[in-house]
Amino acid sequence: MTLTDMQTPFYRIKEADLLYDIDLLQTALSENWGSNTIMSYSVKTNALPWLLHYLKEKGFYAEVVSEMEYDLVRRLGFPGKHMIYNGPIKDKKTWEAVLLAGGLVNMDSTYELDWIKEISSLYPDRQFSVGLRVNCDIAVMCPQEELAEEDGGRFGYCYENGVLADAIKRLDVLPNVTIAGLHLHSSTKSRSVEVYGTLAAMACRLAKEFSLSLSYVDMGGGYFGGRDDRPGYPQYMQEICRVLSSCFDREKTTLIVEPGVSLISRATTFETEILDVKQIRGITYLVTDGSRVNLNPQVTRHVYPHHIVYKQRICREALPVQWVCGSTCMEYDRLFELTDAPALLPGDRIIYDTAGGYTICLTPLFIHYFPAVYIEKTDGEIFTAREPWGNDEYLQKYHW
Repeated sequence: MTLTDMQTPFYRIKEADLLYDIDLLQTALSENWGSNTIMSYSVKTNALPWLLHYLKEKGFYAEVVSEMEYDLVRRLGFPGKHMIYNGPIKDKKTWEAVLLAGGLVNMDSTYELDWIKEISSLYPDRQFSVGLRVNCDIAVMCPQEELAEEDGGRFGYCYENGVLADAIKRLDVLPNVTIAGLHLHSSTKSRSVEVYGTLAAMACRLAKEFSLSLSYVDMGGGYFGGRDDRPGYPQYMQEICRVLSSCFDREKTTLIVEPGVSLISRATTFETEILDVKQIRGITYLVTDGSRVNLNPQVTRHVYPHHIVYKQRICREALPVQWVCGSTCMEYDRLFELTDAPALLPGDRIIYDTAGGYTICLTPLFIHYFPAVYIEKTDGEIFTAREPWGNDEYLQKYHW
């Protein structure tokens, strides 16, 4: 059976495209920093078990931000030393487990400073290495950037008001604790290459200002990926490594990246079918079996890269306006407008490109349950990574 025979809607991951972006990242890191690098996948971006296991086999670490994610990747075979624990709301037992297993913990919150003091006293004969997430004013350093939020980022220890310096002081007095790394992840809408160079320069500045001998610099994620009209891993890594090499030794300092969307978007599509065509006051509405909530649960986007597969190759009249709509009963479930385009008919498929990041894991249980996820292997085999949910799955944790 081929994917054209599968009932829509469903997500498809093409292994060949996934391998392409994995190789692109590996090559960019190797050419610019050598072998002393760590690729860590952002689990929150898409926690599909098949994908996590696949990336584990390709040598990726797991970047987790919750107890649930930690437990998931542990069940899938990630060793504790191959985990990076980030995030503002950490679970203490998970935090201790990752730290004691030799994994990486990038501290973000005030209470973690108390935790590290406590655990260092409980294990006086052990040496602990931790990282600190840095919060710096991107708006001042990169005025050309379009920020994710107008008032700047809310994560990490603020450099400008002295909170970061205070955290470093509190760690410096602990005899068996070393500040091993800095986490420089910072989200911007523009995702320019220049901002990553600026963040790398901030790592250099902090290492010098606070006399830090860093074992690693973690540049986080947030890169463009899967789009030929935007920068990619070669451009980002070239700029990051150019700046870092001015102050860090490639042999002594590990470069860490934590891609998510950029790694899987090219490989993943969301495939839907037109079920009905309605004419209402001069507008043609195309009702599909997919939904805006499958592609953008926050309902903030208005552009959805896509392509169309026609069921029949026939001569089609061009229509002035066609609105592609979703399957829910909400008026806002409209995806995009086609103008002066060939008339679409029931059975035609609309396939949304670059649909892998944050879509599969953020899809709500609203009217319809989770759709299937299929893997198109390099040999052409179709593997079912997730069967579509029905009421058997929905009811399994409910009681009445």
